[in-house]
Amino acid sequence: MNNLEFPTVTADEIRAIEARAHELRAEAMAAFLRSLGRGIASLPGKLAALVSRPRHA
Repeated sequence: MNNLEFPTVTADEIRAIEARAHELRAEAMAAFLRSLGRGIASLPGKLAALVSRPRHA
């Protein structure tokens, strides 16, 4: 049977890992909100294009 050995991690290392995770979450949330904002901003143009297209018989 395999013995699993886990590395010892200090409190400072844990804090650094948590800080990095917080940064990554903040970046992901910012990217999501930018994408959402672009999508919402493009809606009026898409709706106008939908209405102004010629109707085919």
